[in-house]
Amino acid sequence: MVQKFTLQVVIAVMLLLVGLLLPVPGQTREAGAGNYAEQREQLLDGLKLSPGKAKAFMSVGGHWDQIRQDLFEGIKTNEADLETALAAPQPDENKINRLVNALVVAHDQLFETFKSQRQEEMAVLTPVQRGKFLLDLKKWHEERIGN
Repeated sequence: MVQKFTLQVVIAVMLLLVGLLLPVPGQTREAGAGNYAEQREQLLDGLKLSPGKAKAFMSVGGHWDQIRQDLFEGIKTNEADLETALAAPQPDENKINRLVNALVVAHDQLFETFKSQRQEEMAVLTPVQRGKFLLDLKKWHEERIGN
């Protein structure tokens, strides 16, 4: 029962991540990613950051983007292995457990990257800039996902 619940949670998290990472219709995945980088720059323009602060802010995002890319690659590999393990005539429960646990750990790490990135970005900004950035970012997310 716990394994079934854990697998359902993993699937829900994966669907959420896929939904957030899909490009807007008509864009390729790379265009979607580029659009986000461009949007971040536009959001920063509204904050009137000095060139040094803007560069520091953008480098934080680049750092965490690379870490997330590595996590996504590991997740993709574990998902493929999990699909194969589940498709076996007699699935190996120990192997499935290991893969599910690896996916849960990777998803937890993925969520932590967003938290860490936000903390580092906020450290670069003044309180007023933090507030404006968070509200502008919220507006952009709402526009992107249609809420």
